[in-house]
Amino acid sequence: MTTDHRPDMPQRTARRSSTPLAALGLLTSMSFAALSIYLLGRRDRTRHMQESASRIRTNRSTTGRVMLAGIEILPILLPLLLEQRRKEQPAAVVEPPKPQTARRIGTYAWPILLCLALGGLAGWLQRPALAEWYPTLLKSAGTPPSWMFPAAWGIIYISMGISAGRILMTPDDARSRIMTIWGIQLGVNFLWSILFFVARSPLLGMIDIVVLDALAMLYIARSYPLRRDAAWLFAPYLAWLFYATYLNAWILFANGPGI
Repeated sequence: MTTDHRPDMPQRTARRSSTPLAALGLLTSMSFAALSIYLLGRRDRTRHMQESASRIRTNRSTTGRVMLAGIEILPILLPLLLEQRRKEQPAAVVEPPKPQTARRIGTYAWPILLCLALGGLAGWLQRPALAEWYPTLLKSAGTPPSWMFPAAWGIIYISMGISAGRILMTPDDARSRIMTIWGIQLGVNFLWSILFFVARSPLLGMIDIVVLDALAMLYIARSYPLRRDAAWLFAPYLAWLFYATYLNAWILFANGPGI
């Protein structure tokens, strides 16, 4: 039996010696494949990085060119933009120059002095009637004491003068028309003292004071849009006129026309 199996031993030895060679070849092939894959991947990454760097350089170059163009065109665009901005802004309202202090004082002073002067003249002209005729008349129970009339008229004349000064200080074409109304009503006011006391006629005084009421209301209506304070300064005057109209009407109906 031993003699029969000896020829087969070299074949088994050859098979066992070929196994390590095959494993070594397989490992070599796998190492070569892995190296090839690594080298290919590295080449791709290198190309990708080069392309990215090229794009960055291109973008930077483009941005630089745009900035350079903007800097070059800025001196041309800036004056145009400023001019357009100036046109869009509303034009500044040019205020009239303020008058000097002396002129301002004079503008208020002369209407006040005119009112007080006419009031003083009317009081001087009606003195005989106040002493002889007026005390004999039947008067309303609401008639104030004699001392109240000059005090009330003094305050009213000052308010009238300040109101006129406010209108005169207004740089508006309408002030001349409003001051015309103011002057007419002041004349009608003075005329009432002449008609009622000097002529001793309650009827003529009644007609005059009704016209005076209308003129005072017209002055307030015309001056209010121009100077509200000027209109309000006439409010005490108008209230006193309404009160004086009531007193005049009561005397007229209680004592007759006096003509």
